[in-house]
Amino acid sequence: MLQTVTICFLVLHYRGQTVKGLAFLVGYVLVLLVLLSPLTPLAIITLLQASNMPSVVVGKLLQAATNYRNGHTGQLSAITVFLLFGGSLARIFTSIQETRDPLMAGTFVVSSLCNGLIAAQLLFYWNAKAPHKKKKE
Repeated sequence: MLQTVTICFLVLHYRGQTVKGLAFLVGYVLVLLVLLSPLTPLAIITLLQASNMPSVVVGKLLQAATNYRNGHTGQLSAITVFLLFGGSLARIFTSIQETRDPLMAGTFVVSSLCNGLIAAQLLFYWNAKAPHKKKKE
């Protein structure tokens, strides 16, 4: 989260929009403080947690569809894919053991299935190469 917020700020800063970047940081911190405070009902937190699942699924399925359409995985890092897959599998176990929260465990099950699909594509397309585009003279 901190890395993502920092990158967002830096993008705005290097575009010459430092004031917007600072406003973003202040707004982000304020929203975070409200969400972490007792003011926010548990139902809202649960809804926000559940809303993460569709974004994970859509993002991974778009990546899988692109890989399928291209017939290769491009420059996708094998180590990153397998670490994501292994990490999401481990998170299923730890979320069951530590929190006993079925929504959290379900999110990691879905994430593992999506990461497993990308990992399977990586293995399937292991020797496939992206076609080289010829330069126009």
